[in-house]
Amino acid sequence: MEKRSFLRAFTQILMSVSVRFLFLVFLLFLILQGVQVAYRYGHGLMYDHAMEASPGRELTLDIREGESWKEVGERAKSLGLIQNSQAFALKAKLYHSKLLPGKYTLSTAMTQVEMLDSITEEGKKNQELSDKNLVTETEDQSTEESREDQEIGGGNENE
Repeated sequence: MEKRSFLRAFTQILMSVSVRFLFLVFLLFLILQGVQVAYRYGHGLMYDHAMEASPGRELTLDIREGESWKEVGERAKSLGLIQNSQAFALKAKLYHSKLLPGKYTLSTAMTQVEMLDSITEEGKKNQELSDKNLVTETEDQSTEESREDQEIGGGNENE
């Protein structure tokens, strides 16, 4: 009897230690997986690299009115311009990049920051050009209207 109770107590202790050991191994596995995910995300966010070596491929990214950086990042990822769309959207917010609609020619040899700078700068230039065209069109229309008024008025005075 003593032998049985001893064996029973021993197996209970062994099972308890085994379960605790397996739990600790599982917990360590989860921690390591978390560290890997955090490293990959941080690496993608902090380490700025291009998808391909220079010269890369030039691709056109179309940004529509009302889109968010997340949506633009998803499309850039599907085109093969970036690896992590969330990191791209976060960098855009951190760098205070402006998102203006238009078509942008980007290269796979560009880093994410270079792409953000390019989108912001080209967007500003496109916006300025469109503003100037609107101003020029308005000025042209008012100039044409005043010419028409002068021609009509000038014709009446000469009669």
